[in-house]
Amino acid sequence: MLKSDLVNNTNSNSDEINYTSLPTVLSRLKLSILPQKPSTGFQPKPLSLLERISRKTIRPSVRSVIPNGITIRQQFHDLLNEPISTQHQRHFRKYFAGDISTKTFTIDEFDRLFQVTSVLSKRILIIFNLKQAYDNNSVSGADVIRIARLLWVSPMSIKAFILFKLFDGHDKETISIDDIRSFYEYYLSEFKFFKDENRFNEVVEIFLQGFFPSNNENQQRQELNFDQFYQILQQNPSVFKSLYLISIPDQDKEDDEEINYFQRWRMYIKNNANRIAFLILYILSLIALIIYVIIDRVVIIPNQSVWQVFARIGGILIDYNYALAIILMLKQTMTIIRRLYYFRLFIPVDDHIDAHRLVGTVLFVSAIVHSLGYVIHFATHLDGHSWFVLMFTTTAELGWVHYSAPITGVILWLLLIVMIICSLQCIRQRSGCYQLFRYTHYLFWPIFILLVIHAQNFWKWAIGPMTLFCLEKVYLLKRHLPQYGRTRLISVRIEDDHVLSLIIERPVNFNFHVGEYINICLPNISQNEWHPFTICSGPEQDILRLTIMKKQNWTKKIYQHFSSQLPKTTNEILVTENSTTLSLLSNDITFTANQKDAVACIEGPFSTCTSYIFDCEHVVLIGGGIGVTPYISALESLIYQLRQQRCTCFQCGAVNYTQSALRPRKLKKVDFIWINRDIDNFLWFQKLLEEFEAEQEAYLTATSREQQARYLDIHIYCTLIRSNEQAMLGNLPYDLVANMYEVMQHQDIHTNLKTRTHVGRPPWKLLFAKFKAEHRTTNVFFTGNRIMANEIKQRCDEHGFPFQHEPYF
Repeated sequence: MLKSDLVNNTNSNSDEINYTSLPTVLSRLKLSILPQKPSTGFQPKPLSLLERISRKTIRPSVRSVIPNGITIRQQFHDLLNEPISTQHQRHFRKYFAGDISTKTFTIDEFDRLFQVTSVLSKRILIIFNLKQAYDNNSVSGADVIRIARLLWVSPMSIKAFILFKLFDGHDKETISIDDIRSFYEYYLSEFKFFKDENRFNEVVEIFLQGFFPSNNENQQRQELNFDQFYQILQQNPSVFKSLYLISIPDQDKEDDEEINYFQRWRMYIKNNANRIAFLILYILSLIALIIYVIIDRVVIIPNQSVWQVFARIGGILIDYNYALAIILMLKQTMTIIRRLYYFRLFIPVDDHIDAHRLVGTVLFVSAIVHSLGYVIHFATHLDGHSWFVLMFTTTAELGWVHYSAPITGVILWLLLIVMIICSLQCIRQRSGCYQLFRYTHYLFWPIFILLVIHAQNFWKWAIGPMTLFCLEKVYLLKRHLPQYGRTRLISVRIEDDHVLSLIIERPVNFNFHVGEYINICLPNISQNEWHPFTICSGPEQDILRLTIMKKQNWTKKIYQHFSSQLPKTTNEILVTENSTTLSLLSNDITFTANQKDAVACIEGPFSTCTSYIFDCEHVVLIGGGIGVTPYISALESLIYQLRQQRCTCFQCGAVNYTQSALRPRKLKKVDFIWINRDIDNFLWFQKLLEEFEAEQEAYLTATSREQQARYLDIHIYCTLIRSNEQAMLGNLPYDLVANMYEVMQHQDIHTNLKTRTHVGRPPWKLLFAKFKAEHRTTNVFFTGNRIMANEIKQRCDEHGFPFQHEPYF
């Protein structure tokens, strides 16, 4: 698009665009703005303003002065009033999906067309001499096209003039501190980026200091004309680049490379070979059992009706799938397999929960086949009895114990239907229904007992898995011992209105790996409720930290319970720099050993795919919202390992790192991507990220250039507003203040990290292409919603990256 080429051909350190290259840009984009050479006998067509500007060249040896505000104003009005060419009209018909020149738009519709807020739309219309249109709540389509064209093709000096006039609400040719402050009060209030008014005022003051610096006498300038304003923009290239957003919203979709059907499937099979192999093995085992029953019931045991054969096929599949469903939920067994590299290389252990759901579905279908077979068989072979008698009594003489198969079969059907219904995602994720799902799953015990009574051969299938299951349950009874599971809360921290952190004393013999989770019970809040949460602290620490988001039921209950105990009185803290006293409310609750609320029981640990992050060379850790918790443990462990290799000279105090201890480690690089909609969510783990930035900077400073290698790159994305990469004019004031804050404070405006917070969704295509180019092997780990997971998995398949995700509940 034109805007991107103008960006690429702009010299941010000069006063104007190098217009020498502009004709090339325009001709390459097929806009045909420059006139064609006239044929003999015809007069040349008059040049437009944009054509006249584009024909001017700047001699390399001469530097242009900062443009005068009067000249730029005149260029702005000339460009605005210039007739729109046929080529541009065609382009905007395509852009707006039709001819809008004869239409009218309300202010809300105008806002949506240019994706701006109400504050910006009013000022934009005033700049373009359309205040009456704003007052009448009616903007003509012709005016919309004129505005769009000027925003699209205007040079940087005119873009700067538009920005200047956005602040100059009274059209007095100067902007003052009060003008900018009042503008941002309205603009930022619509986004609600800063919930704290003091923080908002602090950010605005820093921004004003950048545009209104103090002189040698420490007196701050109060007003700026356009020339002074433009000079300040040019002196700060990162602030100057915000002008690129003064354009029309980019509606071009990300151009994906054409991948044919065969290539997509080939990449999918390559990245999921072990999953596909086990799925094929499972299907073949089902087919083998079906063939076995057909041979047994048709050839070996004659005089069997077709419906009896169908019933027997369903019966043997029930036996097989019940045993398999138990095996897939042996948590300790899955933890052992994950810790053995070659086992997990061939066994898709990360999919055991999804496999359990698949097996459970096949079990339910098998139960339907089995039941229908006998229902139809009884209906067609009455043998002097009624169908009701055969179905609900022992008359049919079927079953292992006292011919009770018909009766136990009916009971089993009722239990299985209740269990299946309560297991549906639409049920278990409903408010207040998780415990219903949990308790109805305990019905597998009576189902197991009834199946033993119901079928003669069932116990042969189930004896092994059920023995392992019982042994695991006996092993987990250690949770009642102080050295393994019975412990106490050290403190609780209320992070914000939705999240709290539990700091738990780590039992003496409790060992865990990165990314593992535990079940926790707080008896004083709910006696018998156990809930799984990921351990956020590193294995090297003496405490266990759980970060929990308030949702429904138990999490909401504990949040309300502990938040009600926050101190109601303020703690006065003396600030020595300016001898003032600030009153702050503490968000921490500490416990003594004998308090009832301090009692906690934990069970585990249990592993997830995150537990083998350190077995990879390059990992990309992607977390959506609270889903980032499994990766915090990995970052805690990584920073601990760095600190362990730090050594300080006793004589000069110089810091160095033991390279011989760092090199053998397999993990070389971590890219940490955290996506949130609420900007305040990044504060949950701000301290940890700050520590890692400081530690990594100390490491890079201490090591030689040949040994330097970054261990962690942080990518933070806030999706509250759309990406700046799409030329969102509505983002302009925010981007300007964020860039100026970074220039003035050398840190991010929201997180105080050196890493900047990006707005909009991550550009997955660009990120994954970068990872592919820079690293030999890359493993992607993700925790978040299913929609984002599908998009990331598609990118992983395209680049050949192994993809691991935490299971969805």
